[in-house]
Amino acid sequence: MQYKKLLVLLGSMGALSLMTVLSVVIGRIFHSVPAQFQTTLPIGEYAAIALLIFFGLKSIKDAWDLPSTVAKTGDQGSGEFVEAEELVKENASKQLSNPLEVLWKSFSLIFFAEWGDRSMLATIALGAAQVYSLY
Repeated sequence: MQYKKLLVLLGSMGALSLMTVLSVVIGRIFHSVPAQFQTTLPIGEYAAIALLIFFGLKSIKDAWDLPSTVAKTGDQGSGEFVEAEELVKENASKQLSNPLEVLWKSFSLIFFAEWGDRSMLATIALGAAQVYSLY
């Protein structure tokens, strides 16, 4: 919120676009596995189902393991909150003035935060499972 909204939007949209393109390319590479490695079993679909079940159960387990006070109030503990406040105050004085720095900061933050995320894995699975014709 301390930088121009348009620069941050462009950086984050660029990162998400690049992440989607990379995911589809990786999926297409998986789809074009040589014939000697292919079987009659739909291994890609089984892998996608297994990942979906794994991440779903992991999300449920993570929510189940939350302490009851965190689940009800959303409070992660005062120690982490105080530490985060100090870090924000410390970094607030370091304003970026160059628009390219702001663009790069938002791009890299979103790109690396989304790398390996469930949505990336789902896009890879969809890219591997779908056959598109460009003709």
